[in-house]
Amino acid sequence: MQGLYFFLAAVHIVAIVVTGILWTIIDLQPRTRLRAHLRDIRAVHFGSLYLVPWFLALPYAFRQCRVPESHQMIFPAGLGLLILFSGVAYLLPRRPEVDPFYFWTRGWSLILSLVGLACLIIALLWTGGVLVLYALIH
Repeated sequence: MQGLYFFLAAVHIVAIVVTGILWTIIDLQPRTRLRAHLRDIRAVHFGSLYLVPWFLALPYAFRQCRVPESHQMIFPAGLGLLILFSGVAYLLPRRPEVDPFYFWTRGWSLILSLVGLACLIIALLWTGGVLVLYALIH
């Protein structure tokens, strides 16, 4: 399980580099077609900055507390479900006046995004609870 977490950390480190390069291109060439995606690029950039420490620290905490692998899988599964549901919501048709960054504010996109967010919240609470429980036991 530690390998999965380190792989996910590596993926997000690469995402930081790629989004940093894209952001720099947008700053240096303001008329580029990438400008329309600046919010998405920033969101991925800062999301990855947030997730790298989690993916590097959680395996250590799990190992120290001797948490079974079945409980360790919940956090990446919740994050994956968030990405899955939000990705499907992003692909749904939207009214032309709605900015693509705000795809999740109406209709089925809103419902799917909220389901994905609920999956992540449950995974975060589960992970925190498991760490506290196993820290108290061991």
